[in-house]
Amino acid sequence: MNEILLFIAVSFILALFAIRFSHRYGIPSLLLFFILGIGAGYIIDFHNFDFMEHYASFALFIIMFYGGYGTKLAMGLPVLKPAILLSSLGVVITALITGLFAHYVLGFSMVESMLFGSVIGSTDYASVSSVLQSKNLNLKNNSAPLLELESGSNDPTAYTMTMIFLSILLGSDISIPLLVVKQIGLALLFGYVMTQIFFIIVERVNFQKEGLFTIFVFTMALGTYALTGVLNGNGYLAVYLFGILIGNREYMGKREVVFFFDGLTEIMQISLFFLIGFLSDITKLIQWLPLGLSLIHI
Repeated sequence: MNEILLFIAVSFILALFAIRFSHRYGIPSLLLFFILGIGAGYIIDFHNFDFMEHYASFALFIIMFYGGYGTKLAMGLPVLKPAILLSSLGVVITALITGLFAHYVLGFSMVESMLFGSVIGSTDYASVSSVLQSKNLNLKNNSAPLLELESGSNDPTAYTMTMIFLSILLGSDISIPLLVVKQIGLALLFGYVMTQIFFIIVERVNFQKEGLFTIFVFTMALGTYALTGVLNGNGYLAVYLFGILIGNREYMGKREVVFFFDGLTEIMQISLFFLIGFLSDITKLIQWLPLGLSLIHI
């Protein structure tokens, strides 16, 4: 255990230097975390993909919640319509174009091709938010809130499409319309309902006295994500909506919540991309790099 903890400590120290290097030379910090992970993979042999799947889900839940929590509706409302179009129809069109390219040019089966398109059809919120924050970009025509809102809300579309084509590929008997309705409908329902429960409790219980308010917020967010997922809804969309709704109201303890999740989200982003690199096989990355580049650059 001490050896594992030492490895984690050294990894985070290197990540902190990577962030400073990123700010100085303009290289995306998440890319540096990924490269550090690849380097660490040569030191320690680690291939626990089950652990990575669960950890990635947990990390993304925190990133999505805090992304919603920090989204200002006053800035997001003017770009709400184009953001919704880009995060839904835009993802579908991107996935279809990518899938058709993979099928007719690269020779994959149609279902496999559409699965490829679905996987890369959405932008990664952690990457977008990291770049926007680290670069302090002053984009025109409300482009910054549009990018932030779209990247935070496009995962449900890509996730639903991925589930559909995976199910078809595995031969599962599914109802596609029902799957779509459950994924999005339950997410919107529980995101709203859990918000109402949150404020009912806040009005009746003062967690500030014991310094437990941040734990309460974390627990409610976790409950929103988990409850939606248990009922086969999209937990990421639910917790993102929950974050938006409670993040745009004023109440005691909000400042402490921001301080806590600022640090926690940074840890999740560092560890997530580090572990992705940690699990990567550099030989296979080089082998499949031309194919991957062809898919993401069409």
